[in-house]
Amino acid sequence: MRPSKKAVCLAEVFTDFFCFFFSVVAAYYLYGKFITRPLPGGLVCYCQLGLFAGLVGTLTFYFAGLYRHQASMMNLLETRRIIKVTLLLFLLLVLYTFSSRAEYSRITLFLALTLVIPLLLVGRFVFFKLNQYLYLQGINIRRVLIYGAGSTGRLLFQSISNTPKLGYEPIGFFDPEGREELVQELCPQDADRILLLTSAGQCVQAIEDYKVQDIFLSTQMNGEELYTLLAFCRDRQVAFHIVPYLQPLFTEQVELSSINGIPLVSFKEQATEFIEDWLRRGVDLVVSSLFLLGTAPVALCMALLIKLDSKGPVLFRQKRIGKDGVPFVIYKFRTMYTDAPIFHNSPTESTDCRITRVGKILRKMSLDELPQFLNVLEGTMSLVGPRPEMEFIVENVYNDLYRQRLRVKPGITGIWQISADRTRQIHEDISYDLFYIANRSLLLDILILIRTIPALFMMRTH
Repeated sequence: MRPSKKAVCLAEVFTDFFCFFFSVVAAYYLYGKFITRPLPGGLVCYCQLGLFAGLVGTLTFYFAGLYRHQASMMNLLETRRIIKVTLLLFLLLVLYTFSSRAEYSRITLFLALTLVIPLLLVGRFVFFKLNQYLYLQGINIRRVLIYGAGSTGRLLFQSISNTPKLGYEPIGFFDPEGREELVQELCPQDADRILLLTSAGQCVQAIEDYKVQDIFLSTQMNGEELYTLLAFCRDRQVAFHIVPYLQPLFTEQVELSSINGIPLVSFKEQATEFIEDWLRRGVDLVVSSLFLLGTAPVALCMALLIKLDSKGPVLFRQKRIGKDGVPFVIYKFRTMYTDAPIFHNSPTESTDCRITRVGKILRKMSLDELPQFLNVLEGTMSLVGPRPEMEFIVENVYNDLYRQRLRVKPGITGIWQISADRTRQIHEDISYDLFYIANRSLLLDILILIRTIPALFMMRTH
C-alpha cells in the first residue's frame, strides 16, 4: 500500500470513529433538548459510550473488509454492507444494555442509530469521490495484467479502461497464442500501448518493469500451470483473480467447499426469498400507489398537453418481454407521432423527427415513464429491475447471457439508470443487470431508489 493510500485509509478510519462518537454524544444532547428528564450518568457516561462505539465500530468495519480496496459498481455493495454492519452493531449494543442492566436510554441509542448511518454514508461518499479523483490523477492506481486475450479478457479490458474511477490500469495481455489481431481491435488507433506478452519470461519482466499489482485470469489453464502462476503471484505479492469464463453463470451464487481437502467452487441457484419477495411486492404497491396519487394533477396536465400537441392517444402501449420471457403491455405517455414505426429502436437524440414537441420535454425530464407505475400495480413490473426489452430484440439479439435479464421482473429504474453510462442500447449494458441480479436484495433496491432521485435530472430515457 502506498503512503498516500495509507493516509486516505487512516483518514477514513478516523472519520468513521468520529461518526460513531459524535452520533452518541449528539443523541444525548437531542434527548436533553426534547425530553427534560435528565439521563443517568450525564455527559461523561455517554462520551464513554461514544468512545466505546467508535472503537468497536471501526474494528468491526476493519474485520468486515470495509477498509480494503473497493471496486464495486458505484460503491453500492459497500454502502449496503455499512448499513447491515451498523444495524447489527446497534442490535448488539441494545442487547448489551439489557443484559448488563446498564442505565442507557434506549431512545438515545435509537437517536444515535438514526444519526450514525447518514453520517457514515456521507463520509464514505466523500472518500469514494476523493479516491476517484486520485485515480483519475494517476495516484494509487493498481496496474493489472490480463491472462488471456479471448472474449472474456477483452471484455474485462474494455470495462476497466472505460471506468478509470475504479482505480485499475490495464497494461496489456499475457496470451501464449499471440492473438495480436484481437488486441488491436480494442484500440485500433493506439494499439501500440497495449502489451501482448507471449512467453513467461516476458510476463515476469513486464510485472517487474511496470510494477503490476494484479493479474486477472480470463481463460482456462491446466492444474500445473495454474499452480505455477499462483506461486509466482504469491512470491511477488501480486494479487491473483479468476474471471469466470462461463458468463451465463455470473448470476449464480458461488459456494466454496472441499472434498477430503480438495477445494471446490460450486455454483448454485439463488434461493428463493419468499419473505423478501413479499416485502418487495409490498413496497412496490405502497410506493406506486402513493406516487400515482401524488402526481395525478401533473399527469392530467401532461395528458391535456399531449392531446393538444398532436393527434393520437395519450398513452403509448407496447408489448415488452417480462420475467421468464412472459410478454406484457407496457404503458408510457406518448412522445412520438402516431405514424412512427411501432417496433423500432428507441430514439437516443432529442432531435429525432419521430418525437413530438411535448414529447421532447417529457423524455428530457423522464416524465413519459410515469404510467409505468400502473405496470407496477398490476405486477408485471417492479420499481427496481432491468429495463423491459422489445420482443424483436429478445428474439433476434438475445443469447444465453442476455437472457439472464429475464430471471427477474423488469423495473422502472435500476443500476444502469443511476450510472453515467446511458449512451448505449439497453441490452448492451448487460454488466449492470448481471451485477444487480447477482446481488439483488430489498436493501439494494432501496439504495437504488434513493439514488434515482438525483439521477432523474440527467437521465436519458430508453
